[in-house]
Amino acid sequence: MKLHHDLHVHTYLSDCCQEKERQRPRAILSLAEDMGVAAIGFADHLWVNPELTPSDWYRPQDESQISRLREDLAGISTDVCVLVGCEAETIAPGKFGITPQFAEGLDFVLLACSHFHMRDFVAQPQGSTPRHLADHMLKFFRSAVSSGLATSIPHPLVPSGYIDQFDAAVETMPDAELLDAFGVACDHGVAIEITTGFLTPPTGGPFSPETPIRILSLAKQAGCKFTLGSDAHSPEGQKRLPELAGLTDAVGITDEDILMVRPRREL
Repeated sequence: MKLHHDLHVHTYLSDCCQEKERQRPRAILSLAEDMGVAAIGFADHLWVNPELTPSDWYRPQDESQISRLREDLAGISTDVCVLVGCEAETIAPGKFGITPQFAEGLDFVLLACSHFHMRDFVAQPQGSTPRHLADHMLKFFRSAVSSGLATSIPHPLVPSGYIDQFDAAVETMPDAELLDAFGVACDHGVAIEITTGFLTPPTGGPFSPETPIRILSLAKQAGCKFTLGSDAHSPEGQKRLPELAGLTDAVGITDEDILMVRPRREL
């Protein structure tokens, strides 16, 4: 299958992006052209929910992220399909960092629901066992896919901050439980991201490659659509997109399984 889009690219506007100069929209789109990628989804972090107090990290990453991005994109000539979205946050079941009204003005929303490394901001598991973590992830996941906000779930069930428990936590989830959770995503039309976060280093660890393959296989069995995401914060990260072919091939994902996201408005 041709890896024809990358719906998860961060620019210099994301605070976690250290490549401020090299990760500007013009450079990202130029690299996409060189790679033969037909569509790029800009997915900077932001917080746009006045009813919930953002963390100090999120506070400066407000709705101006989108207006600044659109200003940067204005006047850039490219054959790449440009999609303006965001990576929004789930801080607890039912508590999200974006409003439905703001989401409607974007081409897509990646609704993260496993950023547990934000320990003082995102709700934590009630216990320390892999099953505690599994229950926590599933509650977050079900809430996110049922929210009406998400286009796709980025790095699904990858427990940031608890990556050493990734294998063990997913092992505690029976196939039926995962199929049920992915069925909720399918029913709500929410896609599952095939992410470079699923790729293990060449030297191995910190998790088995079989864990993401099982997750994606069950998502496909449940009828979910998929998006592709490099989660790039640098040109080197963007260049990793072709590595996802190993996952799509292993799971048998075809073009028909991919969610096609289209621009909702002119830049």
